[in-house]
Amino acid sequence: MPMHEEPQVGATYQNPEGRTFKVTAFDEDETTVQVEYADASVEILDLDNWYDMDLEMIDDGEETDEDEELEDEEEEDDDDLDDDDADEDEDEQ
Repeated sequence: MPMHEEPQVGATYQNPEGRTFKVTAFDEDETTVQVEYADASVEILDLDNWYDMDLEMIDDGEETDEDEELEDEEEEDDDDLDDDDADEDEDEQ
């Protein structure tokens, strides 16, 4: 179902595929909407395209599949760093 509401700066939206983004700017004169995705990529959308999109506004506190995947990757990276630090400590002794 297409979006019928104007974009709200600071609001988070989710598409049917589960990809989320936050509206970071809305220029009514230029009819553009700037959005930032969870991976920090930025896209500028034409307002006509905005209204054609099937979106749902979500609460910033809601966990999405995409957020959980990013958190899992970050935890794995942190674990790898901890393992590397432990290996370095053993090598120094």
